[in-house]
Amino acid sequence: MQKKRKDHLRRLKRGWLSFCYVTCLRSTVYVILYTIPEIKTMKNSELEYAYRDSFLKRNKDFICVEVTLSLEYEDKEIIKHRMLDRRDRRISSQPVNMPSAGSVFRNPEGLSAGKLIEDIGLKGYTIGGAQVSEKHANFIINTSNATYEDIISLIDYIKEKVKEKYNIDLILEQEIVR
Repeated sequence: MQKKRKDHLRRLKRGWLSFCYVTCLRSTVYVILYTIPEIKTMKNSELEYAYRDSFLKRNKDFICVEVTLSLEYEDKEIIKHRMLDRRDRRISSQPVNMPSAGSVFRNPEGLSAGKLIEDIGLKGYTIGGAQVSEKHANFIINTSNATYEDIISLIDYIKEKVKEKYNIDLILEQEIVR
């Protein structure tokens, strides 16, 4: 059972920071069920963490208002080195000099969404002021006053082309508020 938990946590920690708050959360999290309102205490295990998913993400009536983290000490120089390394990797691989909302699509199991988009030739593809980044194809950048419609149209176009070529339904990493 312990190996299963470690593998599960490893899958959770696939993000850019290679760190997940799940591993640092103590046993309780305080949330508000805002439709009542009522403060409820939830155990870490009740939050049902999975890769890019949790109880709180699926239940929009709950808002997390307090958590207690359990952190481990690490040497300041090691932390500084890790931070600089991650910053440099981000600068070299992502369009940090342009306005964007971060990566657009989740990576399909065992694949890279950015690579799929790049391989069908969509780097640089533009609709209005929204463009698939030349630096990282899983980023949509605002090149000149992109509208909501520009961005949504580009997202839909990317999804359509990836579905046509690979029969893969890309899932948005971002949440669109309509």
